[in-house]
Amino acid sequence: MRIKVKEIQSLNEKIIMKGFSKSAFSKEIELSQPMTVQITNGERSPSPRTAKRICEVLECEWSDLFEIVKTPQGVNK
Repeated sequence: MRIKVKEIQSLNEKIIMKGFSKSAFSKEIELSQPMTVQITNGERSPSPRTAKRICEVLECEWSDLFEIVKTPQGVNK
């Protein structure tokens, strides 16, 4: 299983509405800027800890931004 951003545009809008640049947001969630950009572009799945931290910083519910999707056995993305 993996964590998937439900709507990339919604996540990015929340980041902007909280007044963060991608660089400032990455510092706030304690993640490297390249990794933050990959997550906010939908190219990478966040870890459970990172998803939780994103929700804390953006002051929203986990289920507002993320969903858990099943991956076929033997496939890790």
